[in-house]
Amino acid sequence: MVGFTEQKSKRQLVVLGCSDRKLEVDGTLPAVSMYDGPMYRVLRNYLRDHHWPNSLSIAVLSAKYGLIGGISPIESYNQRLTADRARELSGNVTETLLSWGMSHNRVDFVLGKDYAAIIDEPALRTFYKSCEVVPGGIGLKQQQFRDLLYSASRQSPRRGDRKLTPKTRPLYFLPDWDDFIDESYDYENDQFSSPTRADRHEKHTIQLMRPKRMCDGVLVSLAQNLGTKGLLKRVDATDTESLRPKSVKSHFGLTENQWGFGDCGAFSYVAEPEPTISVEQAVALYDLYDFDLGASVDHIPVAALPGENGMVAQSEYKRRRRISLTRSNAADFISEHSRRKARFTPIGVIQGLGAKSYANQIGDYLEMGYDHIALGGLVPRKDSDIEAIVKAVHKELKRHKQHPWVHLLGVFRPRLQELFRELGIASFDSATYFRKAWLRSDQNYLGRNGEWYAAIRVPPSGDPRVLKRLKQSNVSHCKIQRLEDASLCGLRDYARGAAAIDDVLAVVMEYDRLLARAEDLDSRLLDSYRRTLLAKPWTSCECPMCKKLGIDVLIFRGKNRNKSRGAHNTLMLYHMLGTRK
Repeated sequence: MVGFTEQKSKRQLVVLGCSDRKLEVDGTLPAVSMYDGPMYRVLRNYLRDHHWPNSLSIAVLSAKYGLIGGISPIESYNQRLTADRARELSGNVTETLLSWGMSHNRVDFVLGKDYAAIIDEPALRTFYKSCEVVPGGIGLKQQQFRDLLYSASRQSPRRGDRKLTPKTRPLYFLPDWDDFIDESYDYENDQFSSPTRADRHEKHTIQLMRPKRMCDGVLVSLAQNLGTKGLLKRVDATDTESLRPKSVKSHFGLTENQWGFGDCGAFSYVAEPEPTISVEQAVALYDLYDFDLGASVDHIPVAALPGENGMVAQSEYKRRRRISLTRSNAADFISEHSRRKARFTPIGVIQGLGAKSYANQIGDYLEMGYDHIALGGLVPRKDSDIEAIVKAVHKELKRHKQHPWVHLLGVFRPRLQELFRELGIASFDSATYFRKAWLRSDQNYLGRNGEWYAAIRVPPSGDPRVLKRLKQSNVSHCKIQRLEDASLCGLRDYARGAAAIDDVLAVVMEYDRLLARAEDLDSRLLDSYRRTLLAKPWTSCECPMCKKLGIDVLIFRGKNRNKSRGAHNTLMLYHMLGTRK
């Protein structure tokens, strides 16, 4: 209870009234970004020079939405507070404020008189140590709110604008795939630190790999995370998580010399006629969540899309329309970035049909004012196509005698790395090496010698998908569990030098055959497993994952082991970038 009391004593809640002035945009924005009244301008001016204070929560009392968290997504609307609406809201407002009182010790209301009349101060004083309705006119309220913001902030002002500068090697960004694992996972007994994920000691693999550095930053896709998980996950409008944003660096545990890079995740909405994220929404989210870099809203001109009877070819008109929309969005994006005086670095995304299509747009993006560009839609393309695109873009940049930062979205392509360096590609993002840890049958672990090794499959028999396949083997559950335990124990004994390789492989393969694999795959796996065990690649690696897990990092089993192996692979990739000539 001491920890809870300390946490509560540090939390301050400020409730703002909604404003008549709102941005007229399609779709939704976080509430504090949608409203454009005096108090919201005070907040935005403050956030241009400071991080969001750790101790501060902000809520909004809205005529339409009622009492909601300040970062809850809302649409623009035109509704004023009436006496009937005030009476309708009163009970729910009090109930919500009382629930928030469990995690806050102070609440201040910066409201007009009609909204202030809804507040039941006597009831709230039983839950809050301090409960105040800020008095006075609009000017005094602005000053009081400004003072509240500065009193809540015990930290130094936000860092100045941070610029990307050319490096001797390209920067590498790890795409966000929710790669958090339980720091206190018990590998010997296969137990999490808590039955519920919210209570586990989870950290991102970037943090758990320290002191090793496995990337220069994280790439977070807005479309992917505007769902049920991740930094930008949607939560109920009265959930305490809706009261304040969490910075991208804090969420992933990044250091000051690592970057938070946001893009719109265009592959997530590729089947839609329009991007599901607006320009205003992208700029607001990048700025609110403290991203260092933010990509404009793009739309991939794919050649075909899934239909009722298979893939449907897209006309050249439709594809070129997407390219034009991407370019138009880029112009609006850098304009909105300037209007909001946002602090992140804007990156203009270019989409194209081929090398000439990409190159012909370079002049437009330079004229818009972009110093940083990204080439999108490359993931499904062949190496030869990407080579042609990069060469054409480089040639066009030389013609313009400008040298913007060029990022490749979603591709690494080992065979093209030397070319990328020659042509000045400055950065890229790719999760390929991370996800190989569980997506390939024989290339799951990258050794320090540059060779790939197969992870040894010992799937948990309690997993519903595994259990379904095991039941088809008509083997008793007791025997299944015995083989599973014997496989795990045998592998650990082998790592300690207490078991023979043939004995261990015999047990592992007997358990593996219960998964009804094809005979030819069975034979290939046996050879791959033998190669892994003979090489013992984990013993020659000094990364934190291999040192902590030992042979468990080579066991294909569950999220913790698989993502630890993915982190190891990513570290190997990062080292390759630093040593490649």
